[in-house]
This record gives sequence, C-alpha cells and structure tokens, in this order.
Amino acid sequence: MKNITIDKRILKLIYIILIVVCLYFVVPSFGGAIIIWVSFMVLVGFYYSLYFTSSIIFSSILACCILMFIARNFSFMSFLMCLIFISLIPFPYYVNIKLRKLKTNLIKKRDALKNEYGEVFIEYQQSIKTKKEYEEDMQRLSKLYALDAKLSTITSKQEYVNLILDFFSQDYGVFGGAILEKVSSGWKKLSVSGILQGNDLASFIESIKLTNNETICYAIDNKEFNKQYFSILYFPMLIESNVLGCMFIVIKKDLEAKYIKDGSIFASHFALGLKRTNIFNDIRQKSRIDSLTGLLLRSYFLEKLKSEIQRTKYYEDRFYILMVDLDNFKNVNDKYGHLIGDKVLIEITKVILSCVGNDSLVGRYGGDEFIIFVPNLPKKEILLIANNINKSLKNNFFEENNEKFNVTASIGISCNSKDNLEVNAIINTADVALYKVKNNGRESVVFYKDL
Repeated sequence: MKNITIDKRILKLIYIILIVVCLYFVVPSFGGAIIIWVSFMVLVGFYYSLYFTSSIIFSSILACCILMFIARNFSFMSFLMCLIFISLIPFPYYVNIKLRKLKTNLIKKRDALKNEYGEVFIEYQQSIKTKKEYEEDMQRLSKLYALDAKLSTITSKQEYVNLILDFFSQDYGVFGGAILEKVSSGWKKLSVSGILQGNDLASFIESIKLTNNETICYAIDNKEFNKQYFSILYFPMLIESNVLGCMFIVIKKDLEAKYIKDGSIFASHFALGLKRTNIFNDIRQKSRIDSLTGLLLRSYFLEKLKSEIQRTKYYEDRFYILMVDLDNFKNVNDKYGHLIGDKVLIEITKVILSCVGNDSLVGRYGGDEFIIFVPNLPKKEILLIANNINKSLKNNFFEENNEKFNVTASIGISCNSKDNLEVNAIINTADVALYKVKNNGRESVVFYKDL
C-alpha cells in the first residue's frame, strides 16, 4: 500500500478542532467562559485566513451565531464581541492584497535577479574563455620570447631561419613552412620544412603572384596547395614597410585566425633578426674576402688551410702551397699611380684564377703577394700550373699613357710531408723557395724539394 501524505496545515486544523471540541466539553457553555471559547475559535479562523482567506468569515459568523442564538446571551458584552468578530473579517483580505502585491514585486525582483544572474553567468563564462585565451597567448608569447633569446645569439643566417622553422614545425597543427629572402632578382629560398619540401616553390610563388610589396599577413587561396584540411599563411618580414623576406606556414584551417593575429608580432620581429644576420654575414664576408681582388684574406686563408691540412692528415693526401710574388710591382704604383696599380692587381687575380683548379684556394697574402693551396696533384702538374701563371702574366700587357707594360711573378712551391704538416712550416718552406727565385733573377719557379 502506497504511503498517504497529508498537508501539515490540515493536520494543524485537525489538532485545533480537537482542542476546540475538548474546550467545548471542558469549559462551561454559559457565562463568561463561552466568550473565551468562541474567541479562541475566531483566533483559529484568523490564523487559518493566512491559508484560506474565507476561514475568517466562517469563524466570525459562527462565533456570532453561537453568542446570539445558540447561547441565547443578548447582553451588551455579546453584542460588542460580535462587532469585534465581524470587524476582523476585512483584515485578512487587506493583508492578502498586500501579500499579493508583495509577491508580485518579489517575483519581478526574482526575475530581474534571474536575468542579472544570467548576464553575470554569461560574463563569467566569457571571462573564463578570455582568461584561457590570455593564458594561451601568454604561453605562446613566452615560447616566442625563449625562441628570440636563443635566436639573438645566432649570427649565421641559415642557422637562424632553420631554427625558426623548427620552432613552428613542433607547434600543434603546423604541417610545414618555408622562409624566402627578397633579392634583386625576386625571391631566394633560405629554408623549407614539412609538407612544402616536396613542392616547387618557384611555381608556387608564380601561382600566387607574390610581389615585393606584400606587407600584410593573409591566407593564400591556392587550389594546388590548399587542401580541404589545411591553409597556407603568408607572413611578410618587413621593417618600416621594407620587405626583407617572407615566411609561409602550412596549418590546420581552424588555426588560421590565431596565426594571422600573431603574425604581425613575430614576422616583423624575425625580420629584425634576419637583418641582423645579414649585417653579421656582411661583416664576416668583409673580414674574409679582399674587397679589391675578391680573394681570401690572409687570416681567413690560413684558417681554411688549417682545416684542409686536418683533412689531408686523415686521408693522407698530398697538397702544395704556391707563394706568388709580383716582380717590381712597386714600380707600377710609383709610375702610374695606385689606381692603375689596383686595376693591374684585379687583372692579375683573374689570370691566376684561370690557371688553377676549382678545388684550389687562392688568397691575397700581402700587397703584391698571393698564396695558393692546390690539393692532390702530381708534382709535374703543379709545376705546369705555376709555369702557366708565369707565362700568362708575361703575355698579359697593360696600356697606360701610350705605354705598354706587363708584370711577371716569382713563384716558390712547397709540398706537405710527414715531417712538414704544420701551417707555418709549410709556408716557410714555400717562402724559402720564393726567395731563391728572387735571388736567381726572378720570373721563374722553384720547388723547395729541388733545393
């Protein structure tokens, strides 16, 4: 059998009725006691008017009937009590009206609070989302800051761009990338990674009609490269509207807006780093290459020579050092001036380069002195190279002030051996051979081992 639940108000009414019945039998029905009895009954009706407004009418009329008819008590006190009981009837209705108004106002306030709570809750949800985005941005900026700190120590352009692409290739949703440098002829590929490695970047650049004036980040609409699941983004590396290069990143389509937003931050920043590596490369190049002849400077030549000697030690290869000193070159400068002397040095450099192989290293050792490293050739071929240099210089005439002249050279040669593997020692033996040529009348070749 199911449990039967009874309203608590009904139970209270039942208890009160039982109390009233008990009072009816206990308290005398006539005299002053009946006034107490009916007053209690009216109070009960007044109390229950909170739940049922009409209960006050029923209890008040019943009390009046008891006093006037059932009790047959027509005294002034009975009449006064009836007036009091009847005057109580409007109060519950007045209170009920006030309660309804109060309830209406409370409902309005509740609805207003509910709407306000809804707005606050939406704002709270939005703040959580914004906070999450800020945290992601901060995390990403922290990674970019760490990358920038690492990039600031790098002076090699190739290492610089490779590190940038490695950083992005490890990021979520990135499938590859490419970095290009703007040159006079168009665009030069610096580094490529991921999905773009197997594609022809030249045709890709042609297909998207990339110009030198693209200064904003955007997604490339290209059917050949843009598949359904990823996008290619273009980021210009520019400084004050001057485009130094550009970067392509292949990403998931849903990350497109995020990367375009971040592009204005890191792309221009990477451009500063690219410019810095270009400056370092220029400085490095100027410290390695003679600005007049384009040959290796003495310090860099010796540095390269040391690495070549280490390689020949491992493979036990033979190599030769040729010291080339121009004969009486000072007379050219004194007679025709240093500008003409510079032109002569440039032409002599071309002659020397035309006589040696691509594997050789040629450096400017001094003002009118050259040094040549030739690897892994027989002695007779080395002598042939040296004689060809002399012969070519002898037949190469210059004309100035209606005068023709040429510049010859003295050449000393040394070869490495088990007892002669140090840089200074090998150069010194070539110098010894060179001085022998100078003492014997110049314009010839001497091999150190022939001394």
